[in-house]
Amino acid sequence: MATTIQITYTMKFTSLVKAQLFPIFQEYGFNIIRESENTIQFKSLILKINVVFNKYDKSHLIEIGKEGALYPLNNNVVKELFDSNLSIEEVTSETFVQNLSVLFKTRKGAEMLNGNVEFLKKNIIQQSEDYTSELMQKQELEAAWEAWEVGDYEVFINKIDRIGVNKVPQSYQLKYKIAKHKL
Repeated sequence: MATTIQITYTMKFTSLVKAQLFPIFQEYGFNIIRESENTIQFKSLILKINVVFNKYDKSHLIEIGKEGALYPLNNNVVKELFDSNLSIEEVTSETFVQNLSVLFKTRKGAEMLNGNVEFLKKNIIQQSEDYTSELMQKQELEAAWEAWEVGDYEVFINKIDRIGVNKVPQSYQLKYKIAKHKL
């Protein structure tokens, strides 16, 4: 009875990056400036790119930018900037690198590698503003709920008005009408 041993070879992350992404990056004047087991950094005259594999949670990261300000490239950016459904989050290293190589071969990818990272910057600022707005809205809703619970309808109305009646859940809209009626 023969036993078959199957050996699966998985290419090292940095080897994948060097094999598939580095040739593309070289066309735009990038060189490798630092390499470790799970990280490889590239630099051109105008941009820096970090490509990282986190072995603990099996995640990947690519960040691009000018000295001192690097911006992550994520699925949201891929969808909006490249108008693509290619995923670079929660995928294997092979898929991550392959999808990036496809994206960087597009016109938008070329623009980015030539130094146009304004969209990435705007995207990060927008995500931060959205997060802050959502957090503030949650705080306002909690304060409105507390005001409702103690029967302080004037404060309740004020909090809902600050958020915008059309932006709150339907149950709050109903309470808003009741509170308006009680005043």
